[in-house]
Formats: sequence, structure tokens, C-alpha cells
Amino acid sequence: MAKMKRKIEELTEDIEDIIQTEFSYITTVNVPSVTDTSLTFGNGEEKKAKELKTCVLFADIRSSVALTKKHHTKTMGRLYSAFAKVCLKAAHHHGGYVRNIIGDRVMIVFPSANCFVNAVECAITINHVCNKIIDKNFNGMDFKCGIGVDYGELKIIKVGTPKQGDEAAENRGLVWTGYPANIASRLTDVANKTMEETYYEVKRNPINPLYGFGGLLGMLRPSPFLGTGNLQNDEPYQNRVETVEMTPEEFANSLTNHEQGKIGISLGKFISFEKKSRKKNYPPILLSDTVYKGYKKESSTDNSLLNKYWEKEKYTVNDVNGDVFGGNIIWDID
Repeated sequence: MAKMKRKIEELTEDIEDIIQTEFSYITTVNVPSVTDTSLTFGNGEEKKAKELKTCVLFADIRSSVALTKKHHTKTMGRLYSAFAKVCLKAAHHHGGYVRNIIGDRVMIVFPSANCFVNAVECAITINHVCNKIIDKNFNGMDFKCGIGVDYGELKIIKVGTPKQGDEAAENRGLVWTGYPANIASRLTDVANKTMEETYYEVKRNPINPLYGFGGLLGMLRPSPFLGTGNLQNDEPYQNRVETVEMTPEEFANSLTNHEQGKIGISLGKFISFEKKSRKKNYPPILLSDTVYKGYKKESSTDNSLLNKYWEKEKYTVNDVNGDVFGGNIIWDID
């Protein structure tokens, strides 16, 4: 127990050191590696890190757990090897750098220059090979991958310990913090998947915007041009019925209970609700709105844009604000 006590004390000191250490960030346009000497561990002195504004891409094998259950371990080993090599070589060809391989998920980061074109074209290459080559060479597997791309500022921090010897590389790594990594990962989570969504269809009488007001608002009552022709300023709700869709969270947050035994709802007079579900199909490549716009700016004459192969997704993605554009794009090399 004495050894364990000392180890706990050592770890406590390490955590206190990290909390007290100052961080400084160097702006870069290149993709750092774990051997970058300008990145430091800290350990009692200022911890040096980097900032990079660029595109980050994640690629992931779909249904890998189900595939592992169905197929031989040797087959899955070959599949993982093939997929990783495709991502590594595609990244290199399009100027990107693989900076993480976790099981069946690969992270690729691009230098700032031309990052939109490089990232999107890398995504197309990976999708092409997965769709046209890997799937055909691994018979009976129905192989698919999902790809997500986002753009923004990444903070790169070296973590681990400065251990020497054979284990040196295994005891250090880079952490990529910031929204682009999180959003690209979220997009990858649903890319090339069919998701089931539960939602609520709520019927209500909308709130009357003139209620409780006289004077000027009351004078607007007879104006059909302003959409107030049927409104009375002495009625709290409009006579018309509107139907709105709500997520389970939105529906739960909108419920009120003004009178015992009766359901109320915000922004209107509650009439009825119906719980429903639907399937959402996402294409293999998903781009954030920022990436799509950046790609259009850098490569406005690209065939995928001219032929409108990229479509705005009608379904939202968790934690992703703004529009998402998707496509199942491959290279026309025949």
C-alpha cells in the first residue's frame, strides 16, 4: 500500500502541476506531429501548444461490430488494414495528414492552404475506393463507410510523458480540441446510416399577438394585408389551428400545467399531440455548411457543384448548428 500511496501522491502532483502551468499557443498553417519540438509537455514550465484553422475529416467503417460478429477475425483484420491504408494514402495524395486511428475511425487534418478542396476531394477518394473497390473485393460483406468534414480553429496539445526507449512513442500523443473535431465526428456518426427519429406532432391554437393591447395594435385588427384580419385583441389565442413538429426534448420542455389534470403547452393553446417516428437516410459524405461554402469558393467549377450532386440535408444532426450538405460522390474515371 505504501507504493500505491506514493503513486497517488505523484499523480496528484502531476494534476496540480498541469492546473498551475501556463499555456501559450503558436498560430500555424501546417499540421504538427507528435515529434514537433515546439510542442512541450509542460512539467513545471510553460506548456507550448499550437492553433490551426483548417478542415478536419473523419472516416469510419459502418456497422463494424455487426461485421465482426458475422465474419472471421482474419477477414476483419484484412478489412481494417485495407481501410486504414486507403485513408492514409488518400490523405497523403490530397495533402492531408492522418493524426489518429482509433479502431475503425481515422482522423485526417489538412494544412490551411486550399484545405476545403483538399478535404472534400479526399472524402470523395475515400468514398470512391470504399464503394467501388473494397466492397467488391470483400464478398458478401456489404461494406460501407461514413465521412464527415468540418472547418474551424483547432488547438493542438501534446500529452503524455517524455519517456525514453521502445515505449516512447506509445506514451505520448496529440490532443486536437475545438469544434471542428467534434462536429466532423458528429457528422461521421450518422453518415451513410439510416437513423430512426422519434418526434411529436402537436396541434395548437397559436398565441394572439394582439391580445391585451389596444391603441395602435388594436387598429391593426381589420388589416388583411398584415395577416391580422381575423384577430381580436381581447382573445388570448387565434382561432386557426397550426401543426408543429417537436423533438422529444422540445415537446417535454414546452409542456405546462396551469390547471390540475389539464395539459398546457407554450406558444399556444394545446389541442392534441401524436408521437411518431420516421427513418432518416444520410449519404456517405457529410459536409458542414462552412466546408460546403468554402469548397464552392475555392472550386466553383467543380462538376459535383455544377451538377448539384451535393444536397442540403433536410434532417438535422445532433450538436451541429447550421446546414449540412451531403452526397454520394465518386470520381468519373472510366
